[in-house]
Amino acid sequence: MLKPLGRGLLAMVLLAAGALSARAQRPAEFYKGKTITLFVGSTAGGGYDTYARLLSRYFGANIPGNPSIVPQNMSGAGSNRAAGFIYGVAPKDGTAIGIFHEAQMMNQLTRVEGVQFDLRKFNWLGSSYVDPNACMIRRDAPVTTFKEMVGRAQPVAVGGTGPGSNTYDAPRVLAAATGANLKAVAGYPTTNDARVGVERGELQGMCLGWESVKSASKQWLDDKYAHVVVQNGLTKHRELPDVPLAADFAKDDTARAMLKLVDAPAAMSKPFAMPPGVDATLVAVMRFALLSTFADPKFQEEATTMNLEFQPKDAAGIQQVLNDVLATPQPIADQYRTIIAP
Repeated sequence: MLKPLGRGLLAMVLLAAGALSARAQRPAEFYKGKTITLFVGSTAGGGYDTYARLLSRYFGANIPGNPSIVPQNMSGAGSNRAAGFIYGVAPKDGTAIGIFHEAQMMNQLTRVEGVQFDLRKFNWLGSSYVDPNACMIRRDAPVTTFKEMVGRAQPVAVGGTGPGSNTYDAPRVLAAATGANLKAVAGYPTTNDARVGVERGELQGMCLGWESVKSASKQWLDDKYAHVVVQNGLTKHRELPDVPLAADFAKDDTARAMLKLVDAPAAMSKPFAMPPGVDATLVAVMRFALLSTFADPKFQEEATTMNLEFQPKDAAGIQQVLNDVLATPQPIADQYRTIIAP
């Protein structure tokens, strides 16, 4: 279900429109006849690809000059490859945009090998929604509540794409912080492949963003094939009032700090960014265009039919999240890195 456009987002759109009115002609001339490449940090068919392709069908109409938007998949290393490409290789002339996994902030915090970017220096356009991580388990699994998993001898296998993604890192942190015997199994190219693994019996469940659960696994929930057993976050999601919080099972204060970190990326899920060094006027145009696209009635209508929900966060909101997370004391960051190490 799509949320109606709130007053805060409407105010952002109107403010951006006023700021751009005096300088819109140059961007219109620049973008007329151009093609903008939207680099997607996942393979085709995954959640990021779904959001990117939906956005690409409406984004160009909200950009002065009405350029074409062409998605291009660039998978690898949990979106690390795409983030590094946008940061250091992609054109800085306003014709390149990226969407890559928000968990890259944790890779930067924990100094994961291969991180060759500083997220604080990207030209952020906005993110799609706030998306707490949730774990769902098949109804026929040996245990069906999270409480039963705590201290259990036999592991419950949950599938993920790989280190740096919430499908892999979140269950590892959850296990370490609570004592639940969750085994994160990596190597699935996309979350859709992991879902197939659940259906084949290779896995007993998955941990991923709640919106991804609703959009791609709704039939599982409707048919009671699987159910959500635990959720991250400081408070319960309004749609999951009976699902316990992971923090309720935390071993101690350090464990609670770990759980807060693993949920931090959820505050800026599926973000869009341009490379550092892009002309500030073009960045402002793109920020306005993205907010306008989220507010577009036709876009909202198609999103609703796809069971996709949007709760946009603007560039300033993203920057605040990044500043807070990347200011985490190094000892806590090092402990977090130890937990998620492959």
